[in-house]
Amino acid sequence: MFHPFRLIRSYVHQGRIGVLVEFGLETDFAARTALFDGFGNDMLLHIAASAPRDIEGLLAQPFVKRPETPVADVLAEVAAQLRERIGIVRFVRWDVEEPLERRPNPSPDPPEAPAVALRIVG
Repeated sequence: MFHPFRLIRSYVHQGRIGVLVEFGLETDFAARTALFDGFGNDMLLHIAASAPRDIEGLLAQPFVKRPETPVADVLAEVAAQLRERIGIVRFVRWDVEEPLERRPNPSPDPPEAPAVALRIVG
């Protein structure tokens, strides 16, 4: 699906579950609406609560706020109300209580070098 405008939203629950979601939209206008803002927050909370493994699994899950409705249908409803295509491009969910052996890249050791370096020139 073609999404010329993308944005990333984040959510951290009590310092132990973190979620990043990349959304794709046709315009930045839709991303600034209250409707999309609410939808984005709902998806972050849904992913934090339900721990889907991939986008296909996420879209098939019952939506936590309306269990009779799959997430895919909620996405379609919001897209219809905004009158443009929207999608979930990718997401990642961290849970500090998840056993290391169940994580995609288990590594109990911290990285040897910092991931980001900052140089301030004054």
